[in-house]
Formats: sequence, C-alpha cells, structure tokens
Amino acid sequence: MQKIAFFLLLAGLTFSHTGCAVWKQNRWLAEHNKTLKRLAESNIPAEQKLDGLVQDYVKFMDQGLNFINPANSYKFVKKYHDQNDRYIDKILSDTQKWQGKLNVAEKVEVGLRTTQKPYLKDFVDLAPKFKKKYNQYAFIVKLTSKIAGGLTGLVGKALGI
Repeated sequence: MQKIAFFLLLAGLTFSHTGCAVWKQNRWLAEHNKTLKRLAESNIPAEQKLDGLVQDYVKFMDQGLNFINPANSYKFVKKYHDQNDRYIDKILSDTQKWQGKLNVAEKVEVGLRTTQKPYLKDFVDLAPKFKKKYNQYAFIVKLTSKIAGGLTGLVGKALGI
C-alpha cells in the first residue's frame, strides 16, 4: 500500500512539475509576443525598436539554452518563431530603412553607440551557443542571423555574430 501511495505521490509531483514548466514557457512566449508586437507597432525611433528586439531576443536565447529535453526546446523555439517572425521582420525592416538613410559619419556614430549597449555582451556570448544548440533547425539559425545583422553591418560583421 505504501508503494502505491509513493508512486501516486511521485506521479503527481512529476505531472505538476511538467504542468508548471509548460505554464511558465507559455507565459514566457506570451511576454515575448506582447513585447515584440508593441515594438513593431509603435512609433518609437528605429534604434529603440532594435534595442528592444535584441534585449528580448537575449532573454529568449537564454531561456532556450536552459531546456534539457530536446522535444520541449524545439517546441519552444518553433512557437516563438511562429508567433513573432512577422514582428521581428517589421522591426528589422524599420531598422534597415533608418540605417539606409544615415550618412557615413552617422553610421560610425551608431556603430560606436551600439558597441556600448548593455545587451551586446550577452548577445555576443549567447548567439554562438544558441546557433550551435539549434543548428539542425534552419528557421531559428536564420532568425538569429537576421537579428545579428540588424545590429548594423559594421558592428555585426566586426563581432563575427
């Protein structure tokens, strides 16, 4: 009888832990979606949109690297991609239009300013690890590369991200 009770307790704990993890992941995804949608649809300057995008993506990469179960990690990154790809494309399009209007001196200034961003170190540290973990999923490697490219051609290429 004690063995059955112990098994039921263990099964209940496992189920509740799994349920909590799924709930937490869904909360993360909803927060990412809300942030990216707000950024894409706002009238704030393109540089601020890019800052918000990269900061959000750093959180996402950090979360994605902490998954142990490959099936759960795939579901997480796939859902992020499916929910947010259009918002990311909009933000990057706005950023490219803005960068395209800059003269050489302004581009250098933006490049220097970007190297001072607090999120840059985390992005540079996480992006290669993230690409390596998810290298079999072309959609997420492509998305990570797009965001890295959005950091400006000068900085992104110089940093090798």
